[in-house]
Amino acid sequence: MSKRFFYFLFITVLFSFTGVKAADDIPVMDNWDFRNETIYFVMTDRFVDGDKNNNNIYGDEYNFGNLKYYQGGDFKGLIDNLDYIKDMGFTAIWITPPVVQPPGRYINSSGSYDAAGYHGYWGWDFSRVDPHLESPGATYQDLINAAHSKGLKIVQDIVLNHGHGGDVNPQVKWYDKKGQVFGLGKMFDYFDDKENWFHHSGPVIADLLDFNEDNPLVVRWLSDIYKDYQDMGVDAFRLDTVVWMKNDFWKTFTEEMHKNKKDFFMFGEVWTNSDYDMISGYTKMTDGEVMNSGMSVLDMPSSSMGTWGQLEQVFKGGDYTKVDEILKNDYKYKDATYLVTFLDNHDKPRFNGNPPDGDPATTDEYIDALNFYFTARGIPCIYYGTEVQMVGGNDPDNRRYLGLDGIKLAKSNPVYIQIKKLNALRRSNLALQKGKQTNIYSSKDQYAFKRIYNDNVVYVFLNKDDNTANIKVSGIDMGDYADLLTGEKFKIQSDKEFNIDVSSHSLRVIAKK
Repeated sequence: MSKRFFYFLFITVLFSFTGVKAADDIPVMDNWDFRNETIYFVMTDRFVDGDKNNNNIYGDEYNFGNLKYYQGGDFKGLIDNLDYIKDMGFTAIWITPPVVQPPGRYINSSGSYDAAGYHGYWGWDFSRVDPHLESPGATYQDLINAAHSKGLKIVQDIVLNHGHGGDVNPQVKWYDKKGQVFGLGKMFDYFDDKENWFHHSGPVIADLLDFNEDNPLVVRWLSDIYKDYQDMGVDAFRLDTVVWMKNDFWKTFTEEMHKNKKDFFMFGEVWTNSDYDMISGYTKMTDGEVMNSGMSVLDMPSSSMGTWGQLEQVFKGGDYTKVDEILKNDYKYKDATYLVTFLDNHDKPRFNGNPPDGDPATTDEYIDALNFYFTARGIPCIYYGTEVQMVGGNDPDNRRYLGLDGIKLAKSNPVYIQIKKLNALRRSNLALQKGKQTNIYSSKDQYAFKRIYNDNVVYVFLNKDDNTANIKVSGIDMGDYADLLTGEKFKIQSDKEFNIDVSSHSLRVIAKK
């Protein structure tokens, strides 16, 4: 047995005797506030195959082992394993778009691209659920109901900018309907666009059928479609390809969603890792607080996505002061505590990259990164497979199948154990969920900050070095404190200097009593 195994065994036992409580033990009086949550992001087709009867509906779209095609994951697989997600401490599940995809594989006209819409981002019928995902007793409504019965929220990924690809090879089964999209019982045809439903010039993503957001009927159609999903019980939306649509559209759409469902959270995908003025601007398009006015965004700049995220190198031997360069821009957002923060996702190589697409990550590097994401400002989101240190290069290699074998292996993985510990830690203190963040110490391998929310105050001390570090800071508020992880008590009687030892690849969190 390794020293690391015994360390995590010790921490797990210790947790049951300290002040960190499980999610179910914490009374939450403000369920409307999404900052209470932590999110587990699932690419549904890559999670668990619960029903093999819905894998190859059209006869050419399923090919297990070839990641360009369906791998079989579905809502039954999710429903059957909700406890796995809940036991890790997550309280919300983000699923990829569940809408109907083209009926079979897609090949472009030149034959240079061949894949299937397993990911959900090629909408064909936007108001119906894809049959690859549903089974008897495991419909989308069943998933929502089952999640809610366990205290879990559902975040639906939605695509408003475009439908499926229109550059279709004649050998594709749906070639005769290649320009058509559907929704609310209506059909619109890109190649016979009498109703001006699409853009036919200007920049578009690949060959995807681009909706005309200047047409108020299109805006109404999309709004009505997603109000129906809200009415099913969906708790939040992740908004795809935000920068490809005009701000006026987003103002109207978010306003319509908030009118239809109060206390509804939305966060958008804005692809930049350095333009803070642009990304923050989307959070300030409307007045009012985030949950009922406009949207928040994914915190792209602070991600650790392979080859792209600014913090990847910080946790792979780099300097913590890079964090300060990012967080100094927090004032530009409407409220940075609503940013959705993440290690990696489905668009870039995983944190545990697959050379030459990204660099590998050690267990210690995972732990260092997660210690930061779960204690820093924002709503943590973890991509499925992180808990088993899943390897992945560029798309589709970053979308490997987890399955029941992966779930079985996860529970002995140190990263799984650390995620469970950190979820409980965050849940135990309101300042860790919602507090404003202020830096108090930065060095290459140590980082410390204060978070405060109303009367709740915590200080977080991080150490990513191979040795124990003694961190010395000044300016700590005087008073009585307790370590949320160990229960150790501190009485701070002077604001001049405070010393604390932090073990290697570990953290200390002290809360004011």
